[in-house]
Amino acid sequence: MPRRLARSLLLCLLLTACGQEEAGPRNVLLVVVDTLRADRLSLYGYPRPTSPNLEAFAREAVTFTNARSPAGCTFPSVNSLLTSRPPAAFLLQPEGGDSGGMAIPETVRSLPEILRGHGYSTAAVSASPIVRNTPSRINAVGGFGRGFQTFDEDCWRKHAACLNDKASGLLQSLPEPWFLYLHYMEPHAPYRPAASHSRRFVPRDRVQGVHPWAWRGETFPIARRLYDGNAQYGFTPRDLAHLSDLYDEEISYFDEQFSRLIEDLRCRRLLDRTVIVLAADHGEEMYEHGQYGHCRNLAYETVLRTPLLMRIPGVEPGRRRKALADNLDVVPTLLDYLGLPAKGLTFEGVSLRPVIEKDRPIRRLSFGLQGVTRTAFDGTHKLTFDLATGRAQLFDLKADPGEKTDLSTRRPGETRRLQAALLRWMETREGPAGESRRKAEELERKLRALGYL
Repeated sequence: MPRRLARSLLLCLLLTACGQEEAGPRNVLLVVVDTLRADRLSLYGYPRPTSPNLEAFAREAVTFTNARSPAGCTFPSVNSLLTSRPPAAFLLQPEGGDSGGMAIPETVRSLPEILRGHGYSTAAVSASPIVRNTPSRINAVGGFGRGFQTFDEDCWRKHAACLNDKASGLLQSLPEPWFLYLHYMEPHAPYRPAASHSRRFVPRDRVQGVHPWAWRGETFPIARRLYDGNAQYGFTPRDLAHLSDLYDEEISYFDEQFSRLIEDLRCRRLLDRTVIVLAADHGEEMYEHGQYGHCRNLAYETVLRTPLLMRIPGVEPGRRRKALADNLDVVPTLLDYLGLPAKGLTFEGVSLRPVIEKDRPIRRLSFGLQGVTRTAFDGTHKLTFDLATGRAQLFDLKADPGEKTDLSTRRPGETRRLQAALLRWMETREGPAGESRRKAEELERKLRALGYL
């Protein structure tokens, strides 16, 4: 038995021997998994067993099977997740400024600030180059540390085990009630599972016909070929298949590490007085529609549809909910279950409590924004609208989950209905469509200059 595992088991036995878990204040653990597609989890029906530990966690939690991110990039997706404000609030808006900064504006209160104001201890551990307190090459101003008493960035470019170790140390010292934010970078590219991980889907021996860069889990040559037209780069179906396998392997590694995090909470007798939320900032396009990566647009569900699980003490576990849910709903839901007032706070999302407890839908439409792409989804039909070309596409996600058939000309009534709703939504949050396009194109130029695209 490995030494680390033996020590963990011994600690668990010692803590368990001290008695049953005591009732107490409700802590909050928010786990954000960067670039995690819902449809690549066995929890959501993927044929490979990528997430057995998340499936075990789901038996103690509520799983939202139709959850979405409002944006297809870490910025502004995480900003929206932590504030319940739409992405437009952070994309070249007056309150966000246009200096290229990615931080949450001081005029917008975030979850750590709200909880800190109610006496919570607050801490964060982030491996992201975007979600930082101090500047990075991509995020020139940092600025995500407001409201956090501790913001640990030492795990940048490191694997999930680093975040777990940091979290374990914080759990020893954080006074209750506490809020802990953990931002994991698996399975973000480059896809490189930890060396300690026992591979399940990718052979360790070199596969013939796979380019060296693809073997190393790098995806930038694909982007260079697709988006820059650089003909010196080429890729093959074997490259794509290997990268896809590595992506699954990274999910499997995170799944193992998430189980260790939960076990740590259980051993410390914190689990049943902690609300745990697992979410993703966005997914990843892997050439299913001729595109690769994320951030450039969010036309397809591969980028929009994300996992969302909530373990809430006192709520009947093992529930699966099909109603529309959005990352924007996380903050209102947490405040609702914590019994904290939302008076004076402006939220785009709403509490998911009616969905959780009564399986009652609360949201008629879910909207998305990234680059020049806008989307509207009603639970069955999804409209994708390109501001640059004026082209609208309509997909029936129940009949066509792979989004292969555009129905916009065959179902003009549905197209007009969703397009009218989308335009109303845009006008109230972004202004006229022409202004939205100008701002989107200006932001894309700035992100390119930063190396973000």
